[in-house]
Amino acid sequence: MTLEELVSQLTVKDDGLTVFASEPWTAQSDAMAAPNREGTSQPDTEGRTYLLEAVLIRDVLETWRAHHDGAIPSAQQACEAVIYYAENDTFLYPDEYLP
Repeated sequence: MTLEELVSQLTVKDDGLTVFASEPWTAQSDAMAAPNREGTSQPDTEGRTYLLEAVLIRDVLETWRAHHDGAIPSAQQACEAVIYYAENDTFLYPDEYLP
């Protein structure tokens, strides 16, 4: 499954999952989601690296929508916002919102 497909399928019920993806991260990266395992060993991610928890991905997409007048991001835009957050630990804002 690609990161683009996985991100588009995440729902509130998936908040207990962590997303892993092959680097370099792109919308077409091979991706998987596994249950959060605090205090235990990590799941077999088959070479994929930690991206974000599903609950954070949902927050990233909600913030994107809030700064785009409620628009729903395309799958590509959603992936760009998620990857940006994973790499920079901050949201991807439209140009007019950048400091």
